[in-house]
Parts: sequence; C-alpha cells; structure tokens
Amino acid sequence: MNTLEKQAEVTRLLHSAQAGDPDALDEALRQMYGALHRLAGAQLRQNSSERTLSATALVNEAYLKVFGGGGTPEWENRGHLLGVAARAMREVLVDSARRRQASKRPQSVDRIELSEISGALAHQIDYAALLECMEALEQIDPRQASIVSMRFFVGLTAEQIGAAMGISPATVQREWRLARAWLQRELEG
Repeated sequence: MNTLEKQAEVTRLLHSAQAGDPDALDEALRQMYGALHRLAGAQLRQNSSERTLSATALVNEAYLKVFGGGGTPEWENRGHLLGVAARAMREVLVDSARRRQASKRPQSVDRIELSEISGALAHQIDYAALLECMEALEQIDPRQASIVSMRFFVGLTAEQIGAAMGISPATVQREWRLARAWLQRELEG
C-alpha cells in the first residue's frame, strides 16, 4: 500500500469512527501512532532544551489533550487529525515550558530555543509569547496557523503538509513564508 493509499485508509477509518464504528478509531490511531511518534521524536530533537519529555510521552500527552474530554472529535481527514495532533503537541510543549519557567530560579539551560523559527526570528523566544501569537494567527488565517503547527511542531515537510491539507507544496512554502514573517514581526514588536 503506497503513502496516498495509507492516507486515504486513515481518512476512511476516521469517517467510519464518526459513523459509530468504535474499532475504526482505534485502527486509525494505531496506523497514525508510528508517524506521530517519529514526528514527536524529531520535534524533541530540534528542541534540545526539552529534557523532561520523551517522544512517547509527548504523543501520549497530546492524545490525552485531544481525547481526554470524553467526546470523539469530528475529523475531516487525516490532515485534520495531524493538525489537531500538532496543536496538542504544541500545547504540551508550551505547558512544559511554563512549568519550567514557573520554578523559583530558572536556569539559563532551561530556556527553549526554537530551532527553525528561532533562526528566522531571534535566538531565544518566550514560548508563552509564541503561543499567544499562534492563537492570534489562527484567528487571522487558520490555514497558515495549521501550516506553522505541522511544519514546526510536528516536523512535516512542505510536501507532507501539502498532501495532508490538499494543497500544493508551493502554496505551503508561500504560506509558510508569510506566516513566518508575520510571527517575526509580532514576536519582535
């Protein structure tokens, strides 16, 4: 089964789960777990200051954020699931950063350096400020916010994001540049 067929299968399973098949959601998540675990690992490698979470813990914490409320979210497709997972991972990382920053005497090694965005924006960024900017961006342009989440927090390439969202990699790159410039302006201002 090729990649597109696997993506279509996950989307089909998500729709079956919404129609009431409890086993379909379990199977969709089982198929997605390996990919989410690899992406969480890549995200944690990029964020070398995050020493308290493993990839497994990040995926599990994100799972609890998404499914801990009791109800099953409405999924459009596999890309939607990835976007929701990316946002949940971002929130887990932000919560972890806030806990570290709340300590009585934070150490300089506890600061989070955001690898890809930090090179374009600044050397050190306050994760809480980034979360506020991401929430504002989501209100202004949800597609750009999803692209930033999938690219930065999950580690997907432009091609993977394009496939997940049903847009071209060139559009992903263009939206990424616009969102990155907007974030830079907001975080520096």
